[in-house]
Amino acid sequence: MNLDDTVEVVIPLVKTITSLSFRNLSYSVNQRGNQKQILKNISGTFGSGRLTAVIGPSGGGKSSLMNALSGFRTQGVKGRILVNNEPVDPQKYRQLVAYTAQDVPLLPNITVQETLHFAADLKLPSSVTGIHKTKIVNDIVALLGLEKCIHNQVEVISGGERKRLSIGLELVSNPKIMFFDEPTSGLDSVASYQVVSHLKELAKQGRCVVSAIHQPSSELLELFDDIYVLTDGRCMYQGTLVEMIPTLAEAGFLCPRYYNPADFALKIASTVESDPDKTSQLMKRMESATNEQLNGTHDEQHDGANLLNERGKGSSRQYPISQFRQFLILTRRTALGTLRNLKLTRLRLMGHILFGTIIGAVFYDVGDNGAKVLSNVGCLMMMLMFIVFSNAMTVVLTFPLEMSVFIREHKSNCYSTVAYFCSKIVADFPLMLSAVTCFQLIAYYLTGQLNETNRVVMFWGICALMGWTAQMYGMVAGSIFAVDISPFAVPSTVVPMILFSGFFIRYSELLSVFKPLTYVSPFRYGFEGLALATYGFNRTEIGCEEMFCYYRKSAKVLQMLEVDRSNYWIDVAGLGVWIFVLHVSLYVSLRCKLRWNK
Repeated sequence: MNLDDTVEVVIPLVKTITSLSFRNLSYSVNQRGNQKQILKNISGTFGSGRLTAVIGPSGGGKSSLMNALSGFRTQGVKGRILVNNEPVDPQKYRQLVAYTAQDVPLLPNITVQETLHFAADLKLPSSVTGIHKTKIVNDIVALLGLEKCIHNQVEVISGGERKRLSIGLELVSNPKIMFFDEPTSGLDSVASYQVVSHLKELAKQGRCVVSAIHQPSSELLELFDDIYVLTDGRCMYQGTLVEMIPTLAEAGFLCPRYYNPADFALKIASTVESDPDKTSQLMKRMESATNEQLNGTHDEQHDGANLLNERGKGSSRQYPISQFRQFLILTRRTALGTLRNLKLTRLRLMGHILFGTIIGAVFYDVGDNGAKVLSNVGCLMMMLMFIVFSNAMTVVLTFPLEMSVFIREHKSNCYSTVAYFCSKIVADFPLMLSAVTCFQLIAYYLTGQLNETNRVVMFWGICALMGWTAQMYGMVAGSIFAVDISPFAVPSTVVPMILFSGFFIRYSELLSVFKPLTYVSPFRYGFEGLALATYGFNRTEIGCEEMFCYYRKSAKVLQMLEVDRSNYWIDVAGLGVWIFVLHVSLYVSLRCKLRWNK
């Protein structure tokens, strides 16, 4: 992961981690043009083989510290991070670190076992055999107690099981340093104790395990070896759990008997302003002790220098496996999740079949009737609108969830943006094409369109291109907007494009200022393409049951629609340009999402 140029994170590639240290770490955010400092030049050390709790009042900076130390948040972060008291290369550092956020997004339609197996395939090198990966997954399942839910889909497992599964995803790569942001939030006391007990076991295996935790009980607190107390972005106490109460007592804060030490520390941290002299003295003592401990660990003359730019710049991201293998694994995972998704498979496919039957019944046998040409033209437009809205809206409701999974896994160096981008397009394309084909064939033959192979193929080609355009449009909207905004953004932007299709108002009747907009509307190319496939290419006279039919000749229909001078292949090319632009937009939006979430 590329870290921000203002952060210096320097680490050698080591086999054994003895300590993780940070010095003069600060973090600022821009709020309405004003810089707000969340972390204020704090320092500290976390030892390996020990479980450390980061506690403090809400807004004290616990999550910000986790994000900064893990490398998942880089913009606005300054300071030094060292391993074994040595400077570290940022790329190597990210290979040593695992970070589990407070709410880890997971794919809901994949089972627990499959989730771990896919993580193993993405995080472990190709040299690791399938048998070895299976053993790793089985060991993680046994360690975290996930045997009962191993074959359950993620969407039906409990909150505690989700927390343990999120831990298991990071254990796959056997990280040396692990950060957890409030892993017990939303859990009852029994589940919380189980989760922290698992963290304790991880620490006993020689890892450096740090967890931000909110108001732990006395029983839960006893599982931790060290405590780091944060208040208002500053360190109030760092040391062992046993020494915390005596240290606070030396500063004048006496803990009542049988009082929860964590609650007492939080009480002091929350009332810093009420007794500034004592707390200021305590913080200065902690800072002095920490600086004395860290003194001499690195060259002071480089403090604040931009060593990251010298060491890390130009180094390329290294993934455990090739991009092609990433693409294959992601395509398989996405296809599996799609097939198990009720909305994206059965309902989507059945909806296309059902609506195709409805359109066929309402516009039954109007395709070869000169007296019903206007009805048939309306049928063509209705088919286009259904294809666009059904494919765009289905994707836009599910893609934002996958975006959060993509951001998390990309930050964990699982795969590249290109691999995810290609896999998403390839995995979703067959379902879209199958649904559009079923809809088009049912509606085409029930409405009595001309049964000529070339016309059927041309008609299907336009429908498939419009479905492809709609699906990509939904993906772009889902990647840019939040899930509560995107369902409104798609219709509000699609409807204006429908107005310039040439169906509701002919091109010659538009005001001059609006005419250029018809060339950027995909509905124009779709509607023209369907009209030409239906009535163009030297079609013979249209059948008519009445004595006089004005639209008996197909040329009259094309003139009425003002598409008599249009070219089918230009319409195909127009939709092709739209698809290309949407693909580029999707890739750019994915890259921007990653940049915004640094």
